Formats: sequence, C-alpha cells, structure tokens
Amino acid sequence: MTDPLGQSQVLPYLAGLSGQAYEFTLVSFEKKKRFEVSGQIIQSLCDKHAIRWVPLFFSSRPPFLSKLYDQWKMKRMVLKLQQKQHFDFTHCRSYVAAAAGLKLFKKYQVPFLFDMRGFWVDERVDNGQWDLKKPIYRFFYKLYKQKEKIISGKRYILFHSRKGARRSWLLLIRYRRVKFL
Repeated sequence: MTDPLGQSQVLPYLAGLSGQAYEFTLVSFEKKKRFEVSGQIIQSLCDKHAIRWVPLFFSSRPPFLSKLYDQWKMKRMVLKLQQKQHFDFTHCRSYVAAAAGLKLFKKYQVPFLFDMRGFWVDERVDNGQWDLKKPIYRFFYKLYKQKEKIISGKRYILFHSRKGARRSWLLLIRYRRVKFL
C-alpha cells in the first residue's frame, strides 16, 4: 500500500466501501524502504477507515525462490487470520495472493475473486524478463500457467478499467467482511 498503485487504487476503494459498513482486512507486501517512509501514514489512513492492515515484506533473494517464500508467508498469514476472523470473501490482486485465496477456498470454502490486471507470467515473457529457453524460467512459467488454469477455470476473475471501477465494486460485493490481498 506504500506504492503509488496501492494509494491511488486500492485504498480509495476500501475507504469508500468501509463507510458503507463493510469490514476489511488488507494483507499486502511492502518494500521495506517505502514502508519506512510512508508506513505510518498508510496505517493512520487504514485506522481512520477501520481497515485492518497486515503488511508483509517482500523477499528478493534468491530470485524465484523468494517469490515462493513470499507465497508461503502470505498463505500462512491468511490461514492464521482466518482462524480469528472467519472471512466471508477474499479478493486477490496478484498471483501470490491468488494462491492464498485458493488455499482459503479449498480449506474453508471462502469464495474468492482474482482481480488481475494482466497475466503476470505472460507479461514477464513478453517484455523479455523471462527467457523460456532457460529451464528455470520455463519451469516457473509452466507452474504459474497451471495455477492460472485452476484459478480461472473455477473461480471468478475480474477485469476492469479504472473508469467505473468503484461502481463495479458495489455491484459485486454482497458480503460484510471482505479480505483484500
């Protein structure tokens, strides 16, 4: 939430919806340096709107394994939170979060929405960050494409532009406790 995207898109929606009697728990990954600069500001904003914020920190080393470690951290955290809060719905905005949402669905039947902006692994390949001729990239590409099939085949996926997005939230959400990942 300390990145511009969290401040321009996620937090305004949550703040608006929290005023309509929705309860939110927000689990996010943060960059340590940004958190040091604006973590208190974001926490104050969340407190003002009764949003429970659970910041986790990105791992960066070793490459690839750090992403799997982050995924493990998120799953562990949301399962722990579920024990206390019993969520009605989970909204996921990344592949790492969607893996945690899928775990909640399988273990506790908590419905979830995967709100992706693009197919992350395809974007990595398209912009040249991942060379599929290299075995490690090919392995992770296949792994995430398999997860994509599972998620997109059995759950809801939301695609929307920024225009009219808040209106679409009000139509989609019918629950009182929503978890944004």
